[in-house]
Order: sequence, then structure tokens, then C-alpha cells
Amino acid sequence: MSVKPADKEKASFDSTLEYLYLRIYEFFYITGIRFIRQIRGTYNFVSNQIIYTKENVTDWAKRSARHIYNSFRNILTGKYHAFLSYSNRAADAFEVLRTSKDKTKAEKNSALKNLLWCWGILVWKIFCTIFNYVAPVCAAILLVVTFQYFKNLEYGLSFVSNGKNLAYITGEDVYNEAEQIIRSRTSAETANVGNVAPEFAIVPVSSLELTEAEDLANIILKNSGQSVYEGYGLYIDGEFVGSTDESDNLLSLLEEYREQYREEGDTESILRFKQNVALVDGVYPTSSIKATSEFRLLLNSEIEGEKYHTVSAGESPSLIADMYDLYYSELVAMNPTLAENATIRVGQDLVISKSVSYLNVTSTRREVYTEDVPFDTNYTKSDKYYTTYSKVTKAGVPGEQLVTALVTYEDGMPVARQVLDSVITKNPIPREMTIGTKSVIYSVGNAAGTSKGFIWPTNKAGAYVSCGFMGYKGHTGMDITGTGHGSNIYASAAGTVVKVKWGNTGYGNYIIINHGDGIQTLYAHCSNLYVKQGQYVNQGDIIAAMGSTGNSTGTHLHFEIRINGQYVNPAKYISK
Repeated sequence: MSVKPADKEKASFDSTLEYLYLRIYEFFYITGIRFIRQIRGTYNFVSNQIIYTKENVTDWAKRSARHIYNSFRNILTGKYHAFLSYSNRAADAFEVLRTSKDKTKAEKNSALKNLLWCWGILVWKIFCTIFNYVAPVCAAILLVVTFQYFKNLEYGLSFVSNGKNLAYITGEDVYNEAEQIIRSRTSAETANVGNVAPEFAIVPVSSLELTEAEDLANIILKNSGQSVYEGYGLYIDGEFVGSTDESDNLLSLLEEYREQYREEGDTESILRFKQNVALVDGVYPTSSIKATSEFRLLLNSEIEGEKYHTVSAGESPSLIADMYDLYYSELVAMNPTLAENATIRVGQDLVISKSVSYLNVTSTRREVYTEDVPFDTNYTKSDKYYTTYSKVTKAGVPGEQLVTALVTYEDGMPVARQVLDSVITKNPIPREMTIGTKSVIYSVGNAAGTSKGFIWPTNKAGAYVSCGFMGYKGHTGMDITGTGHGSNIYASAAGTVVKVKWGNTGYGNYIIINHGDGIQTLYAHCSNLYVKQGQYVNQGDIIAAMGSTGNSTGTHLHFEIRINGQYVNPAKYISK
């Protein structure tokens, strides 16, 4: 069978490639062998020298120096003689060329060839010598680089949508998180903005090429084909509020909202939002854009939430309602347990509001202020008086102390206080008080019974009980009426006035008298009050006038008896 010319050329070309491949392989093989032999010889020499060193250090030093000297001498001598040989041949050839006028053309060509050959050999030997040492080092470096590359190589998912590779991610959980971000940015009308058909493929990928969920959400929105733009989204506690292309205006609005709680002249306090507020740049649907005025209305609004009041000693539901300008029925509606049992405990939390600020601001600042130091009371007991009797014989004087504290405010109201230091600048003076020790016998009969401890608190003529104790849920006392507006109200027993309150809600104008032994009486809805806080009153003293102030539907006296903080039925202790 005949061979075509094209086949002959191909065969010749393949043979040439095979020859070059063998020569290159042979060169690198021989170079590697020489390098290995040099390393092995050096290793053997060093090993032998170490062994010998243990026997004779001095002799080892001499031999080492001699060996190094001979090695360098041989290398330099060999290189020198080779260089000299080729240099002489090159000089001869150069001399022939220099005296070319006397030489034939053949001699000139021969001299030129010798010159070029000598210098070529010199350059080649220098190159080979350098390459013998550089090539293994380069190979080692290449091996390390290759190892590091494959070591750092990770596998991830190629995220493909509509045949287009959009990003590389670590796993489908990144896509799911990005999908949640997209849903938070879109309304029900634009819920299909991120509706893409994802495809995933496992591919090797560098860690620098991986995409986070936030960036993936932006990429998906950009490729959704919907109306989107690059702007800034406001997030409060991770919840998307809205977006804007006026980030500077929104930042100024947030700063203005926060700074409204800074007191004039205060330059030290650091005000912070209680919630986590973030402005995140990204791709957002145009339907999520809010004007600065809309953000302002939102920040100044209130949302569903609860504010609490912690009950202190001597407080009642009606009193607490009065403190916050609430009707008693409103307080009961927010605290249904009061409708079943009006008894409250010290330390109990009562809901006093069902709404809170949309965004809260907290601040902590160092404050120095003067605070009263309460005085002690020295009691003098006397069996001449009942236990309801107490009289101050010498007024006490509060002391003063200088307090340094870290005070935390929320929306301008103090919520926590950490005292750092306190120095008493004025010592308190104790109060001297005489108290009775004679026991009071209280009646425990019905409304027709009598009492040796309490008296009827109003005029008896025409008086009657319009609503008894617990006449309706939450009614903690007895309502007495029939004596007319402005008629006298009397202290049911002797004691000290502990509270005098003027008000238009709850109890209205009212008085609380402490009778000792944990016993108190309350007189509410008065039209006028005739005593002051801290005043001692005797049983039967006129203390107020009947009226209809506060949460009242007509002229009457709301009368309560409390024993150890518990409401009791006054009908068991008083009668006309």
C-alpha cells in the first residue's frame, strides 16, 4: 500500500516531536540525577563529619576547611581552565578575523565559526550550571504552590437561573436565606419579584468567589426583570421597614429622633437606640420606597405593647388608676385579675398602658445630685393612749448626702440607677414620737354592731350606705351618702395623716390616715380637704368635706379600712 505525501510529512513531524520529547526528558532526568547525587554526597559528608566530630573536633575542623578549600579550588580551577581554553580559542579566532586582509575567505569563515562556537559554549555552560541549581528549586516552589492551591480549593454550588450562572454559594441554605430577605423587601403585590427557577450544580470554587445571602438577594432582584433600584433599606431589630434613595435625609431623621432626648447642655451622654437599627445598602423594589415624611410619622408612632407599674406599700387599684389619669374600669380592663380579686400585693406588676413607642432611645450619664438621708424615729411608749395614738414630740430633720450615680434613661424616663459613691454632708436628726400601747377592741359583728375602735365617719342624720363592700367587682370600700354636698367627714379613729391627694380621677380628693398596727383608713371623693400630710388627728376630728370628685357619679364618701394592706369590710367595724 502506498503512503501519501501528507502521511509522510505527518510521520516525519511525529518523529521530530518524539525526538525532542526524549531529549528534553533525558536532559531533565540527568539534571535531576546530578542534583540528587550532589544532595546525597553532601548528606554523607555531613553525616561522616558529625560522627568524626565526636572523636576529634580539631581534626574535623582542619579536614572540613581542607575539603571546602579543595572543593572551591577544584571548581574554580576547572571553571578557570575551561574558560581559559575557550577564551584562547576565541582569541585565536578573533586574531584571524582582525588580520583578515591576509586570510582567505575560508579561513575567515572558519575563524568566525570558532568564535561564535566558543562564546556559545561558554554561555551554554554558564546557563546549564545555573539551571542545574535553579531548576530543582523552581520545581519545589511549583510543587508547594500547586499543593496550596488544591488545599484551599473548596466545593460549592453554582446558582443558575434561566440558563445563566448568577453566583457561587456554599449551600442551598444561603439561597433560602436570600429568599427570605427578598420576601421581607417585597409587598404582597410584588411577591413574584424574586420568583426565579433556581438550578444548582456542585463545582470547585475559591472562597473568594463565594457569595453571601445579602449579595445573592441583590443579584436575584437585579435579574428578576421587575422594577427595582439600588438604595438603602431601614431595618429595626432585623425587620424591614422601608427603603429610600435619600440615605442622608433618613440618617439625619434618625439622629434628630435620638437627640430629642438629650437635655440642654448635656455633651457627655451617649444616646443609643434600644432596638438594633441598621441602614443597609442593596437592591430594593420601587414599591418599598418611603418618603422621609413617612419615616418621620412611623418613628413617632406607638405600637402594641405593655407598660407596667410595680405596686408599692399603701397603694390600691383606685390609687394607681389615679396616678396615671386612668378610670378604674380602664385599669381593670388591662388587668382582668382585678375584676375577680381587687387585692394586690407589694411588688406586683400592673399593666397601665397597652402601647409603647415604635422606637426607644436609651442613654446613660453620670450625675451628681443631693439626696435626703431619712431620719430615724425614737419611740416613747405610753399606756395612757390606745395603739392608734401617736404624736410627734420633736420633729425629725432629714440629712443630706451627695450622690454620684450612673443613671440610665429610656425615652427620657429613668429606668435604672447605679450609685457609684455617696458622701453624707449633713447628718439627720432623729424624730421623737410618743405612741400608745393600750389595745383597741374592734367589733367583728355585722353592720348593726358597734365598734369601740372606729366611729361613723360622717354625720349620722340622713346617712345611708349606697354601695357596700364589693358591691361590684373591684369596689374595695363602703359608699356613704345622704348628708349633702360639703357636709363634714370625721376621722374614724385617731392616727397620723400619711397622704393628702387632690385629683380629678380615681379617688379624686382623698386622705389616708395611719392608725398603727398596720391599720389605715381612706376617705375619698371629698370636695375639700382640711388636713395636711404628717398631721396627727384625734378620733372625731373634722378632716374633709363630702363631695363627688374623681371617678364618682354623685355626692358620697368612699370609706375604706385596710389591715396589713388587705381591704376589709368597713361594715364589720362601724355602724350609725
